[in-house]
Amino acid sequence: MIKKATQRLPAIRFAREVLLVSGAYMAYEIVRSLSADRALDAIANADLLVRTEQAMGIFVELNFQVALLSYDFVIKLLSLWYFWGHFPLMIAFAVWAFCRHRRHYAWARSAIFAAGAIGLLVYLTFPVAPPRLLPAAGFVDTIRGVFALQYGDSGFVNQFAAVPSMHQGFALIVGVVLYRVFGGRRGLALLILLPTIMLISIVGTGNHWILDAVLGVPVAVFGMIVATQLERHGARIRATLRRWSRPRLPRRWAET
Repeated sequence: MIKKATQRLPAIRFAREVLLVSGAYMAYEIVRSLSADRALDAIANADLLVRTEQAMGIFVELNFQVALLSYDFVIKLLSLWYFWGHFPLMIAFAVWAFCRHRRHYAWARSAIFAAGAIGLLVYLTFPVAPPRLLPAAGFVDTIRGVFALQYGDSGFVNQFAAVPSMHQGFALIVGVVLYRVFGGRRGLALLILLPTIMLISIVGTGNHWILDAVLGVPVAVFGMIVATQLERHGARIRATLRRWSRPRLPRRWAET
């Protein structure tokens, strides 16, 4: 019986992770539904963000995209990476890390959940339209030229989840985890390449502003700090939670 229970343990843990991820996705869907009708707020906030970038001298998104549009092959690659390099890559990464590097998987899950929670809170309180929803300003939605099923038209996508860019934040977290796993030059190369390619992708395809990516970094760093603390003190935290969750009997019952 002990052997059977041991054999079932990985499956039970995997099922638990699926439930946790499903719960996180449900939270995302709730936020999406609450912010779906806030188009005017999102456009006004996008205008505020653009004026902020102009004041800072970093409003380069339009010129950057115009330069890339001359290279159709590059635009298609960036559009494909914007889609496949986010959730599909993260799912494949999560399965691989869960099966091969369980400790690093737990760290990454905690970091992504903590950073994602901050992102959801900002999406709910400060919706921002991405550049692709402002064609009058000259931006092009390059995803429409690549996918038959339009990414932005999907009912599963929050159109106004621009700030912070969790494409950028999650790419940084995955890069850090891969560096933790591989180390050395290979790990460092992955740590540098993943966020860099994602930055070029999200700006070049018109899906994020520069400030979105900039703000995605500290959100990701916050998530990684939380994950590190949980990794260091997880056993103590779990023991405390178990102690608090135990039913407390009245003293006179405990003495009988």
